[in-house]
Amino acid sequence: MRVWTPADRERLRENRRLPVRHFAPPRDRLVVTSDDLSPFALAEKLWDDAPGFDGGPAPIRFELGVRPGPPAGGVPERDLAWTRDDDGWDLALGDLLHARIDFAGARVKARVSGQLLRTDPSVAARYLFEAPAAALLSRRKWQALHAAAVVGPRGALVIRGAPGAGKSTLAAALAERGFSILADESLLVAREDPEDLAAAVRDLTLRDDAARFLGVLDRTRPAFSGGEPKRRIDLFPESAPGARRARLAAVVLLGDRGRTPPALVPLPAEAFAAAFRDGEIPQERDGADPDSVARAWGARGGFRLDGARDLSGAVTLLAERVM
Repeated sequence: MRVWTPADRERLRENRRLPVRHFAPPRDRLVVTSDDLSPFALAEKLWDDAPGFDGGPAPIRFELGVRPGPPAGGVPERDLAWTRDDDGWDLALGDLLHARIDFAGARVKARVSGQLLRTDPSVAARYLFEAPAAALLSRRKWQALHAAAVVGPRGALVIRGAPGAGKSTLAAALAERGFSILADESLLVAREDPEDLAAAVRDLTLRDDAARFLGVLDRTRPAFSGGEPKRRIDLFPESAPGARRARLAAVVLLGDRGRTPPALVPLPAEAFAAAFRDGEIPQERDGADPDSVARAWGARGGFRLDGARDLSGAVTLLAERVM
């Protein structure tokens, strides 16, 4: 990726011709303006190009500045801070990145270290584009959900449960069986069509013991999530817009992990809605209504997975019976 020199940027400012690109996240439009070409290479791996603004609701706008700064050393997420006020979010990644997410204006203004873009594009894409875009998309045509999702031949399997229930471990085990990852902790569900799913932050983060158990430790890098050290399988190098959307095939809610043998229990709509709430986090209700998704998914039929501690048995059930 080329990083423009200060003279390049100054010439662009004088001519008032900052580079602009239009992108098409699912069901929306997004315009990126930057004083440097480097961020566009990240956005291309997340969203398709769009022909330009063609009327309708105003697009989401990103206004980006690339500045000299330090490279990403160690585990940059340790310095991640989110601050909420009535008008939006501030996201800071130490001295590497700062973004202001403005709800009313559907706008993100950010500055980012050019060194971060060069040395750790995965982290840069996650906090410069994916997380801010998800915060705005979830206030427009999408509902954000706390869930993992993998994609197989029939579509997406959504796995929902309380924090620490084992969603990421199950998703990683299914990925080892050939399924692709759509989401780890955060999933977008279309408000007008709850079977239309999209990635928010497409990620896969595991506890150290889970990575060892699955035999994937040598394919991970240090990470920090949920207030503790973890391991991350970096999905960004192979990222492409087509990997970030899928149709729903089945929903599984995590139940009693210790029950044996593993079982998939069909749930009637009312029981499904009650169990669905066990996986809720406060951010789901930030300008949204996750209960509408619970009703729609409960009406189509879902399952409770018991016995997920027997990981091999649980994965076999999911792979063979659900997918």
